[in-house]
Amino acid sequence: MKNAFIVIGVSLLFLSMPVGLCSDCGCDEKAVTDVGTEQSSAPWLTADDIAALQEQGKQEGWTFTVAENPATQRPFNQLCGFVVPDNWWVNADFDPCTPTRDLPTRFDWRELGGCTPIKNQESCGSCWAFGTMAALECNILIRDHQEVDLSEQWLVSCNRNNWGCQGGWWAHDYFQWKLDKSNATGAVLEDEFPYVAQNVPCEGGYSHPYKIDSWRFVGTPGGVPSVNGMKQAIMTYGPISVAIAVTGAFGGYTGGVFNQDDPGAGINHAVALVGWDDSQGENGVWFLRNSWGPWWGEDGYMRIEYGVLKVGYAACYVDYPLRTKIDIKSGVLGLNVDLTNADNVTKENIAWNIVMKGGVYGNVNLSLNTNIPALQPSETVNRRIMRFGFGPVTITATADPSGPTKTTSTANGYLLGLILVILDEN
Repeated sequence: MKNAFIVIGVSLLFLSMPVGLCSDCGCDEKAVTDVGTEQSSAPWLTADDIAALQEQGKQEGWTFTVAENPATQRPFNQLCGFVVPDNWWVNADFDPCTPTRDLPTRFDWRELGGCTPIKNQESCGSCWAFGTMAALECNILIRDHQEVDLSEQWLVSCNRNNWGCQGGWWAHDYFQWKLDKSNATGAVLEDEFPYVAQNVPCEGGYSHPYKIDSWRFVGTPGGVPSVNGMKQAIMTYGPISVAIAVTGAFGGYTGGVFNQDDPGAGINHAVALVGWDDSQGENGVWFLRNSWGPWWGEDGYMRIEYGVLKVGYAACYVDYPLRTKIDIKSGVLGLNVDLTNADNVTKENIAWNIVMKGGVYGNVNLSLNTNIPALQPSETVNRRIMRFGFGPVTITATADPSGPTKTTSTANGYLLGLILVILDEN
């Protein structure tokens, strides 16, 4: 999936263009439904804008209400910062999520205790980080029965893609294999890096206790997956990350079934879907989880009809917990690394790479590449690497089985001749 990010710089430049210049995304700066889509420090929607939306709703038969709220008082670019890379689907992993049985007409992870509290991204276009983190936080609650608060600020400040309050894309790779600015992988707790809604420096030295086995897009390459495919993904993998084309009516939403569509609106916001109800709206509704605080919408959520505002664009799920585990250990005769298959199925064709660099004079630089044909459930293999040297070293071990699963672990240690002491592992 990392190949999808090569044009993110161009995408960020595109986001900064005035709305009047984007002729193919339905951005009409004069239209009430797109008020505030230009980059600005002015409030997104004024009282007059809200009044115009309310009148439009009466004329068009909207089944929801709009009003001023704290979100409408912020600039649009501080709320919607989802930047879509060109050709993002190229070399990406997709799962059709074909239903294996009849799906229920209603399903809601909130009713099953599978949703963490609503968050507030405040004055920072970091919806991409909140949409990314929502899926993992809810998965931890569902699988581990433990509510954790993970750090969106870590994603904003420590990613290597130049994402931040100015916008970004899905960041699940940083939970699986991609190294952050501190050369570590895995989500960080909120207590270690509290959210400040700014592009502050990444100081490093964080623990990374939560990793995923894999993540995949739902459906087939393209835009919005099928309704049934997304339903199956939600049931199997918990709340899913999705994008949407936000309009002014969306920003002013205070309750009801959202049914105001704008086919020309461009994708600009990241949210999560936590369930559905086929009996509401024309053909059914999604339960959408936003990151604008609990005072927006219906306690931070929205009921939105299937297919409206391209809801579900680039939908993706995370596969938690981690099922291919790497353990980097101290050793009397150098480096000692274990690889364990904690899954209930055999892992095949595992490409295993171990790198150790550092030393007092930077003269420790070794790499081991090997292939493991198969690793049975609960089986562990070990690799020991002897290396004489002195000083601090960094070890990175990556296991890449066939399929979407890939795991990376990093550790810092100290070499004392042939003795390696591991100081910390992420």
